[in-house]
Amino acid sequence: MNEIKEILRREAMKAMRDNNRAGFEKAAYYDAEMGSCLIKLYEDRLPLEEKCRIAVYHYSNHGDFYPTIRKYVRKARVIRPENWSDELPSWIRDNETFIVYRGGGETISKAPYCLSWTLSREVDEWFMKRHELTRPGEQHLYRASIAADKVIAYIGNRNEYEIVQYREVKGVEEIEFEIQ
Repeated sequence: MNEIKEILRREAMKAMRDNNRAGFEKAAYYDAEMGSCLIKLYEDRLPLEEKCRIAVYHYSNHGDFYPTIRKYVRKARVIRPENWSDELPSWIRDNETFIVYRGGGETISKAPYCLSWTLSREVDEWFMKRHELTRPGEQHLYRASIAADKVIAYIGNRNEYEIVQYREVKGVEEIEFEIQ
């Protein structure tokens, strides 16, 4: 697998030298590690919008492990399409403010810096249960609100109702976990 990545990295470097965007994107969209590496390598040559597109593409598929991906996801509101809310579930699409939830191990003071929140309390509780199994330490459930115009992106392709934000959630409060 490392051989494939090395070949792709070299192809991306050649594509960048030749101003071949399609060749560069082939490698940049391969996986989050490659995308992060190429953004970092060509940070001064890539337009902000392209760095953000690559970052958002990889973010929901393990890209959150890479600081470069997180950096450009935080800036990605510049690429949010005007009709982004069309992808939201119909029951919330026209709201100006959303209630969002987060399950994780971070403290309440750090929660606003977390990029991923969900529109669904059930999804939030599922993440909380998963974190209890995979990440040792105390887990928390949070609820907050966010203005629609502050949302960076909505990622709905995995039924997680994911709202991506950065420091824009308001009124963060810890809520009780409902034992079933």
